[in-house]
Amino acid sequence: MSPVPPTHRWLIRRIQVACVVVFFVGSLLPPYIPKAALAPPTQTLAAQKFLLVEDGFIKKTSPLTRQGSRRAYAKGTIHIVKDGDSLERLSRWYPVSVDTIRWANHLQAGVPIRPGDELLILPVDGILHTVSRGQTLSRIAQLYDIPMNEIMSQNELKSEFIMAGQQLIVPHGSPIIEKQVQVATVDEQPSTEDPAQPVKKPVEVVVKSTAPFTPTPTAGVLQKPCSITCFYTQRFHGGHFAVDMQDKSGGSLGGPIYAAEDGIVVRADKGWNGGYGNVIEVDHGNGLLTLYGHNKDLHVKEGDRVQRGQTIAWMGNTGLVYGATGIHVHFEVRVSGIKKNPVLYLE
Repeated sequence: MSPVPPTHRWLIRRIQVACVVVFFVGSLLPPYIPKAALAPPTQTLAAQKFLLVEDGFIKKTSPLTRQGSRRAYAKGTIHIVKDGDSLERLSRWYPVSVDTIRWANHLQAGVPIRPGDELLILPVDGILHTVSRGQTLSRIAQLYDIPMNEIMSQNELKSEFIMAGQQLIVPHGSPIIEKQVQVATVDEQPSTEDPAQPVKKPVEVVVKSTAPFTPTPTAGVLQKPCSITCFYTQRFHGGHFAVDMQDKSGGSLGGPIYAAEDGIVVRADKGWNGGYGNVIEVDHGNGLLTLYGHNKDLHVKEGDRVQRGQTIAWMGNTGLVYGATGIHVHFEVRVSGIKKNPVLYLE
């Protein structure tokens, strides 16, 4: 076998070095994939993507939250109000009632909608509930008297785990309290001035109360009927369809009693009253009524309009109680005449 010429050895050495370099560089580069083999790019949903539908309605999808996940109402529709739209017309177009549209958009009864307004339309009749800190799914179901499995099904929940701030659609639910703006009108006295002068319009006067309010408002569905330091002495159970709360702030028993929510006093009686003692009942509308028993003094009378957190009585031990240690407030919550657990509304 003849020896390899030096020129060939030099050329072979160079080819080997070049192969090693190409292999090393190729290992650092990503593999080549033809564009035809790539999947089409994912189309993201624009926050202002509109969809034109028949009969002159314009709808658009709900935007994403900052966390990047859809809220419960993403299953609903954001409707852009046009000229000629009304809540009655929308309720005929969508499969929900006028009240459902009002509740979801915090609209007062009788207040017209305006072109350009964005209205949230839920997929079913009901309300949108924002979960408060400490609330559980079972408590929310009891609060609205709706089966828990219906709420889970509507919101596609796989477990009972929920978080504060989360929004849930409560199918067939209705607001526990529906706020209404109370405005009184005062007509001016007839004038003997020249009738040719323009007639002045009635003066609008907003009704305000001068009664003291709680310095520590609470964030529950209902305001705690006593101070932030008061505590439970008896809870809701069979035979006692209420909660008893006592206040020892300032070193002595007793303290102010606050209205749990806006409403009208429908009862303010002194005496025995079936063991309630000096008792107050406040009608909050929507079938919701609260009762405050065993008061020492009453600061309101029947027919008075009260506001949430307003002082309406002073804690006492009138009626069926046991001595000075019985100073407390007996607090009941009734919905359509049925006594409910007040803890569901206070916490």
